[in-house]
Amino acid sequence: MTQLALSGKTALVTGSTSGIGLGIAKSLAKQGADIVMNGFGDHQSAMAEIAACGVKVQYHGADMSKASDIEAMMKFASASFGGVDILVNNAGI
Repeated sequence: MTQLALSGKTALVTGSTSGIGLGIAKSLAKQGADIVMNGFGDHQSAMAEIAACGVKVQYHGADMSKASDIEAMMKFASASFGGVDILVNNAGI
């Protein structure tokens, strides 16, 4: 079996529950990256789309306008996956 380019990596994509952010997260997941999602709205269906790519996915609802939320999200990502290798700052704030 061929290893995907991003296997073993973790990507955190802000604003990834819909639109461009979800598209970016799905693209990274299809290359093997585990995903930490962030954003407002329906995150359950977005998580299901990412999980369908065969990777691990977690969600954190941090508000990007609050430094304490961002810090908590990074700690969450580290606790969940051991750190973040790829950060895509796609949130619309």
